[in-house]
Amino acid sequence: MKIVIDVGHGGVKDGVYTTAPSKQAFVNGKWMFEGVTNRFIGGMLGILLGWDGHEVIYTVHPDDPRDLSLPYRVRVANQHPDALFISIHNNAFNGTARGFEIFTSKGTTKSDDLATAIGERVRSLYQNLNLKLRFDFSDGDLDKEADFYVLKRTKGVAVLLECLFFDNPQDAKLLSDVEFLKSLVSAIYHGVNDYIKSI
Repeated sequence: MKIVIDVGHGGVKDGVYTTAPSKQAFVNGKWMFEGVTNRFIGGMLGILLGWDGHEVIYTVHPDDPRDLSLPYRVRVANQHPDALFISIHNNAFNGTARGFEIFTSKGTTKSDDLATAIGERVRSLYQNLNLKLRFDFSDGDLDKEADFYVLKRTKGVAVLLECLFFDNPQDAKLLSDVEFLKSLVSAIYHGVNDYIKSI
């Protein structure tokens, strides 16, 4: 299976965060950079999926600190219209919100099934840790629907994950914990494989 992994926002180049001053927060006495965390999660996920024999394509490689444009990232995804598209992000909201969200484009599509498969695996992990799951069951499944550019413009099955809130002290502590991140990536990985086995 082809899987396009999209890591949102930039990384650190020569000690400078490439998307500063946005997508960063000073939390628990240190700077949190969303793009750096996204790259760590996306990179580990790509390794696991690659070990399974899936073809992993990055819109921007986790080692590349550039914050590439949304149209560029969609062009990469649409070169592989039969691929799954997984966009990795972490959220922010004045340091007050917590939890996990997963988004698809509006309407009923195959993306809903991928979102449910990933969401159910993350639910098991987060419930064990008493973490908030920001699901929306109003249309019968757990994903939220939004007109995000990368979801609307991508031709294939596409989801966008907001793993936690990087500006919240409790969530930021978890996002700084490698063991937690390994567990999160494992949950996403198993969710992807659950979906692939179902099609």
